[in-house]
Amino acid sequence: MNDPYNKNPSKEAKDQELAQYIADMLLELRKMAKAAGLKTLLGLLEISFCEAFSIANKVEIPPGEIEKLRRLAREAGEG
Repeated sequence: MNDPYNKNPSKEAKDQELAQYIADMLLELRKMAKAAGLKTLLGLLEISFCEAFSIANKVEIPPGEIEKLRRLAREAGEG
């Protein structure tokens, strides 16, 4: 099945799956750093976790939807 929004769906799915695995591992490392009181490491792991999690849970916005959302926001601000 062709997805017009994704040039290579299988690669994208693999990348998201890998990012989810990395996020899971980072979450465990984050818990360990927190328990050990390693604040700097905890912060770095938190940032890394957020990036991996956002890639793993990436949502593609269909073309044209961004402008539609901007228009709705402008209209809401005027009202």
